[in-house]
Amino acid sequence: MSQNNIAFTFATSEVNSFGRALIQVTEYGTGKIQLIKLYDQYLKENRSPENFWHDAIDKLQIKIETYFIDNFNPIPKNGRLIIIANHAFGVVDGVTMCSLLTKVRQDYKLITHKVLRQAEAVKDKIIPFDFAQTKKAIATNIESRKEAEKVLSQDGVILIFPSGAISTKPKIKPKIKAVDSEWKQFTSKLALRTKSPVLPMFFEGQNSELFHIANKMGQAFRYSLMMYELKRRIGKKVKVHIGSLIPSKTIKEIGDLKEITKFLRKKTYELDPDN
Repeated sequence: MSQNNIAFTFATSEVNSFGRALIQVTEYGTGKIQLIKLYDQYLKENRSPENFWHDAIDKLQIKIETYFIDNFNPIPKNGRLIIIANHAFGVVDGVTMCSLLTKVRQDYKLITHKVLRQAEAVKDKIIPFDFAQTKKAIATNIESRKEAEKVLSQDGVILIFPSGAISTKPKIKPKIKAVDSEWKQFTSKLALRTKSPVLPMFFEGQNSELFHIANKMGQAFRYSLMMYELKRRIGKKVKVHIGSLIPSKTIKEIGDLKEITKFLRKKTYELDPDN
């Protein structure tokens, strides 16, 4: 356990008792201990919470390479905004997005898995999403949607992965690329209701073959390798492509939620240099 008793585990109520045991054992054997040590080092340094995402990037020794389609940073310094991206890796995607955003502004919240809300420094910056099929999870997610709308109504920023899941391979073959599952319409609803512009980002790369095999075996096996995939990113490059700002007027003109969702996904994947 870390100094402030953070659980550091993806063994949640979404899986049964066997699944939780599997996840916890695998996490300890594939990277959890090293990640806890890094977090404990961070705690001892008593850094400002505003620098959390930058500090996380530094501790993980990740080099972020950004590519702007318009040759300038399109993140506005103020005004409501929704930032979307494909979910190539897991934890690293969210950390990278927040690190890039907080170089410009601090009025944001990230919608992500509830497990990532454990870090005290950014607890208030994360809107939890619960994937468990329970009444409590449904209630939590309704409140999360309301909170996201509130952030945007106050001219803040929402960061979100519209698929709600990490990109996976449809078939386990070396040359097949991992892609997001079907994007949820939640992002489109949010953009329409709040009249918010949307900024797409695209992450190059994908998780290991082992992760994609585990994904085919089930949720518990996939969750058991989340720590492993985070550890694999230590000292690596993360390449992220940032597109053009999509005005709220464009989204309103499309109108239909299904078509808006297709449009946003298309704009995101068009940023893939291999596309």
